[in-house]
Amino acid sequence: MAIYNYVEDLVYSKILDLLSKKPDMCRCDKCIDDMAALALAGLPVIPYVTPDGGVFRQVQNMTNDKLKIEVATRCIRALETVKNHSKHKKQSDFSRFIPGEK
Repeated sequence: MAIYNYVEDLVYSKILDLLSKKPDMCRCDKCIDDMAALALAGLPVIPYVTPDGGVFRQVQNMTNDKLKIEVATRCIRALETVKNHSKHKKQSDFSRFIPGEK
């Protein structure tokens, strides 16, 4: 069995949801992890351990709307921060390696 952080699950889920609506955002693992790290900073940890999901369902039902709104707000800010301060070259910077583009 492993220990999971329910808030981390919420953050990754929200980030992937937001990215699906923003085609201009980088979706590499590094950027997604940077977004998650920024969003998680300052949020509470809600740990759970479960082999069958039973405890997870209980934790999920206890999560309040205020936390979900805070997660969404932090994820939106994190996406914008990573978009504006990416730790790698933007995809368009690699166009010189694509045949036919300059």
